[in-house]
Amino acid sequence: MLLLINSARPAAEHGIDQLTGPMDPTSVVTLAATKMAQRHTGRPVPNAALLGGFAALSGLVSLESVLAAITERFPAAVARGNVAATREAYAAVERASAPRRDHARPARPDGELITAPVRPPTAGAAVRQIEGSRAVAEAVALSRPEVICAYPISPQTHIVKALSRQVKSGALAPCEFVNVESEFAAMSVAIGASAAGPRAYTATASQGLLYMAEALYNASGLGLPIVMTVANRAIGAPINIWNDHSDAMSQRDCGWIQLYAQTNQEALDLHIQAFRIAQEVSLPVMVCMDGFILTHASERLEIPAQEQVDGFLPPYEPRQLLDPAAPISIGAMVGPEAFTEVRYLAHARQEQALALIPEVATQFAEQFGRDSGGLVRPYRTQDAQTIVMALGSVLGTIQDTIDELRDQGVAIGALGITSFRPFPRGRVPVRRDQAAARAGLTRTGQLCADTTTGARPILRPAWLPGLASANGGTSSNHHRVPRRGPASSNAKFDCPNAALESTIASAGTGTGTIMVPAAAGTSREAAQAGLSAALAPG
Repeated sequence: MLLLINSARPAAEHGIDQLTGPMDPTSVVTLAATKMAQRHTGRPVPNAALLGGFAALSGLVSLESVLAAITERFPAAVARGNVAATREAYAAVERASAPRRDHARPARPDGELITAPVRPPTAGAAVRQIEGSRAVAEAVALSRPEVICAYPISPQTHIVKALSRQVKSGALAPCEFVNVESEFAAMSVAIGASAAGPRAYTATASQGLLYMAEALYNASGLGLPIVMTVANRAIGAPINIWNDHSDAMSQRDCGWIQLYAQTNQEALDLHIQAFRIAQEVSLPVMVCMDGFILTHASERLEIPAQEQVDGFLPPYEPRQLLDPAAPISIGAMVGPEAFTEVRYLAHARQEQALALIPEVATQFAEQFGRDSGGLVRPYRTQDAQTIVMALGSVLGTIQDTIDELRDQGVAIGALGITSFRPFPRGRVPVRRDQAAARAGLTRTGQLCADTTTGARPILRPAWLPGLASANGGTSSNHHRVPRRGPASSNAKFDCPNAALESTIASAGTGTGTIMVPAAAGTSREAAQAGLSAALAPG
């Protein structure tokens, strides 16, 4: 365990001996980060200095990667002072922790060290400390889009901002960046561009996705392989910029493929896969990543090389092309018979995607050395009597909670849904008679609704009587906690554990749908006690 304290006073003067007493003294370091920031930047903002101190104390992040991230993110005048503060903090912590040659990794409460070796990057790839949005921008640029159209809306703005800089500098070429007046216009431009032959991309969130709803149906009905990032955010009123999945869920039946990322590394990887899936089945793809929780979190990610992506993603060859030299009409008015044929064709393409998505994920793992994407992601389900289903970044917390419950003898597992559309019918790696209880945890803020509705197509009829569901906290009302695992995928985030564990308890008793407030105050111990009672025989 490592502890970095932002203070000019020694750790012994902070009255935290109960915490620091069992620790190696060289693992507890105080750093006057605020004073360093004031000295170098003129402002008492210690973030950069603390990052430098963390890099020195943990050994998990290089000083160079921190400095590169600061230089990339801030204007030159602001970056200079923060770079100086970071260097000073790194040197100070390095001196303080010099006797500790072997950097300790975080330990479990029982003292057992967590073995999570940092996997070396794939040949040709680069490891960077980078914000999730900027990592997605890197992935999109590596996929060689030729038209990018966007209207800024939080929390996706950093993605298109980073892409606009690449286009302006010539680093991403040939590519045209189109500034538009609304989200409806952004999707309309993407439709026109894709129909004319180029690979097209855009991004949006929340009300922006609703504003382009009419055009979304046109994109899927025309079979255009547009890729769009949805930085999931709550829908107002009241106005709320924080995360839930209400935006994407509102468009779940509009004909787009929907893929949900659990981590920033998976968000990066899914975008590369999405371009390939889109062009192979000629359908648009939404890659959904939790707003702020992922988009604005900076972590250690592996950025593939251009040659790697080119070897995985072939050049785009459109199935249909608007060409003035050979004029045709697409999307013209048709009668009921033809309309039915077109809608069935869209359904058939979704069925093709159901088979293609795991194939693409397998090929991606073979070429990039990482397991990302696919239809579902089971976690400790082999002998589970209770299975929690969820999607997005909340799965990290669910997995940590499952580990704790497993230590207490509870047979529980999780099923992460990566592909929400097409829904992975028949692809659940769980036996029909295995789980006695099922729980669905959503972050949609649906009113007066059974939150398992979207999951029912995946479930066998025998499962439905014991199915419970809960809203696991909307609007990012949660705490950030580290997920034990490799540093390349170590950012997972908390939702109210009372919601999760009460959902599991409800599943154990077969009591049906429950709604747990995002600010539920139930302690973890009380929720687990209730869970144990609910799962007890009889």
